[in-house]
Amino acid sequence: MQRVTEDDAPQHVQSEPVVRQTKDASTSVALRRTRSSQAIWRPDEDKRSSWRLVESFTASGGTGKIGEDGEGPDVARGCGNFLVLLLGATGVVFGDIGTSPLYTFSGIFVDVLGTENPTSTDVIDAFSMIFWMLTLVVTVKYIGLVMRVDHHGEGGTFAMMQRIIESCEKAGDPMGPKAKSSIALLAMLAVSLMAGDGCITPAISVLGALEGIPVDISVSLRVAIAVLILLAIFMMQRRGSQFIGLVAGPVTLIWFLTIAGLGLHSLLADLDTAAMVVRGLSPAAFVHFWTSGKYRGVAAWRSLAGVVLSVTGAEALYADMGHFGAGPISIAWSALVFPCLLLQYMGQAAALCARPHGVASPFFNAVPEPLKWPMVVLATLAAIVASQAMISGLFSLLSQAHAMKLLPRILVLHPNAKERGQVYIPEVNWILCFLCIAICVFFQSSTRLAGAYGIAVTSTFLVTTILLFVVARRVWHWHVLLLLSVFVPILVIDLGLWSANILKIVDSGWVPIVLSACLCFLMHTHLWGRSREEDIMAQEEIDEKDQMLRTGQIRDPSVLSTHTALQGVLRSSGLARTQKAAIFLTSYASRVPRTVGALAELLGCLPAVIVLLSIKFENVPFVPDEKRATFKAYGTGVFSVVLSFGYAEPLTVERVAVGKALSRVFLAHSREYPGLKMLDFDAVLGTDSCVAHCGADAVDRIAELEQGEAGDAQLTFQEEQVRRGLPTFVLHNLRYALKSGGGQRWFDRLRISLYSFMVLNARKPISYFGLEGHKTMEISVVRSL
Repeated sequence: MQRVTEDDAPQHVQSEPVVRQTKDASTSVALRRTRSSQAIWRPDEDKRSSWRLVESFTASGGTGKIGEDGEGPDVARGCGNFLVLLLGATGVVFGDIGTSPLYTFSGIFVDVLGTENPTSTDVIDAFSMIFWMLTLVVTVKYIGLVMRVDHHGEGGTFAMMQRIIESCEKAGDPMGPKAKSSIALLAMLAVSLMAGDGCITPAISVLGALEGIPVDISVSLRVAIAVLILLAIFMMQRRGSQFIGLVAGPVTLIWFLTIAGLGLHSLLADLDTAAMVVRGLSPAAFVHFWTSGKYRGVAAWRSLAGVVLSVTGAEALYADMGHFGAGPISIAWSALVFPCLLLQYMGQAAALCARPHGVASPFFNAVPEPLKWPMVVLATLAAIVASQAMISGLFSLLSQAHAMKLLPRILVLHPNAKERGQVYIPEVNWILCFLCIAICVFFQSSTRLAGAYGIAVTSTFLVTTILLFVVARRVWHWHVLLLLSVFVPILVIDLGLWSANILKIVDSGWVPIVLSACLCFLMHTHLWGRSREEDIMAQEEIDEKDQMLRTGQIRDPSVLSTHTALQGVLRSSGLARTQKAAIFLTSYASRVPRTVGALAELLGCLPAVIVLLSIKFENVPFVPDEKRATFKAYGTGVFSVVLSFGYAEPLTVERVAVGKALSRVFLAHSREYPGLKMLDFDAVLGTDSCVAHCGADAVDRIAELEQGEAGDAQLTFQEEQVRRGLPTFVLHNLRYALKSGGGQRWFDRLRISLYSFMVLNARKPISYFGLEGHKTMEISVVRSL
């Protein structure tokens, strides 16, 4: 489950803050009363397909379960839904690897080995390399091993990391802090590398598709068309991967069946050549290429930089597992994709044996003349679709990163409530769109981008293998002999592919490496900052308990952190209690937010009714109303409420808003605790209730009068009652500074500044938690790190 972050701040502020220095020189507080004026997307009440605002699941698990039996997303699906997922997986997951036949043979012979007239033996040996790479890397490693590792149905290296940590804890053999940090760093590195590759794949796919059109157009026009296509691709992402899969699925299905037919046609055209190609399925041809062929030794090793093009996109299979499930992906690969790719590569090999001069364009070299133009159109569409696998995979991985507190607050949307793994992240979508367009405009051709393609993919392969080894050892408890027999060959292959591609860095391979390094540093910095904050909060609680043991009271109310200390302050400090009610958002139900103490220190008073509100998100799509809230009364007008929401439930005012959920809680307990009657239960519902009370413009008029913007206008009696009854949501906005006295290294100062920048520019909580139409107050606290 994911709880509200403590660094909550509203997006729009319409008054200047009042700042006061506290007794602690390292902390200052700023108080401002705010009201949101921003517009948000509002779902259609009548359409089940409308967008839903959610927080992603936490990788550490939660109390909710997927489906009735708690299994992953493949459980209890109907046959029709499974076929939809199968078609979607074909269109989304395999688009990248499915278009590899367009350029693999030319990548091996022309780009790497520098020949445009290979011999038949060279071609068959190269085909053998491609076949065994598809078999070992995709079928054995990813389909057979990697996709067995999931976390609540999700794939990706973060899911693998969580599976390792949780399994070790359940087995009573928890990993040490250094081991956990190392595993987490590897997972962050793998995700960052995939993100770097994700910026390259859409640009090179679209540019390559446009370059295949046999019409002379200027470079600037081709780049402009590519930019428009990229914009269309990213604008379509908001519809969700299932919709995109249903659109792209038929195109990709036709593509695979067509290339299989073309390959079979080439094989049947010359049965003697076909017999030679079939011998390439034997590992003997693979060995011959390395030991006895024309390009043996170092040249064979260098050719791996071209062979890897046949398996680019394999890493997306695991990342997209949460979108469609392991079952549909595995069946689509085994029953359709792999056989079609095999027939196509065999057909290309047969055509190249007969016409070796066509190696520069191996795919179209095997296409009959009457079908050239139809295949140009189909190949263009398939290449455009190819980028979708990487985009969808990045949404899944970064939603997991968000849930693990590796990223600041972002909006994670689920277009399909039945499939919790299908996510769309607006922030990621448009940042990725910007980077892809920038790369497209800067490089302008797929040839110039070719050097960037492969280094990030092979690095991801290598990191995934290392994590999989830990899974096999710590989770599956494999014997050491079985480990060596399985992982030594896999590691040799991964190291060979990676080392052959590392030379590309001097060309354009630095692009994904730089992007990956930046993202990895951002994620690690955010995790580091949150860890520092949690350490500070833990120390505050210890100091508070020590002070209460020594003196029996808390002298400085601004540093309250526990419920016991709050009760002591309210009973003994003589703080005034105003006839108001306030709802304080807190990250942890067991902790008093800093906003309570800061308000007491700044104004010398507290509201008569204090509600400490914590919001958590379960791993189920919807939470029934009877399980929505947990209520606890502490006395002295202090109440704690924990609201639970499903991952597919919106928090907007039009659906299951926070205010509506709170109103039910208050009404249910108002007889037992009369103090709750201070709250206007109807007004708690927000804008709709205000409209019902006093008209559509009531909320705006109330806000204008409170801020002195309405001249001599006066509120009506009903408007005054609404204004008094509306509780104030108090939001926490933390700002960060260096500790006084210096001593920090320049690197720590950089990380603190970067962490503060990420937190302050995260998505604002008014829209995130559906607080539009409510009175909000922001209390800013400067915390020293």
